[in-house]
Amino acid sequence: MAVKNAETSKLILKVENGIGKDGKTVFANRTFQHINPALSDDDAYAIGTALADLQTQVLGNISRTDSAQLAAI
Repeated sequence: MAVKNAETSKLILKVENGIGKDGKTVFANRTFQHINPALSDDDAYAIGTALADLQTQVLGNISRTDSAQLAAI
């Protein structure tokens, strides 16, 4: 049986970062680590939109990544 240990979360804001040579929009990621993994998705989205308001670039999307270590018992 596996046990989950040391769960962490991070928010990733994908923002527009200019136009490429091919005329397509280029994106950059802004990563905010050490987000409380117990945070609800709605609260994480609200924080992401608040952080996006502080950016000068246009927001593309908000992602949340959760990770944990698994150990056998």
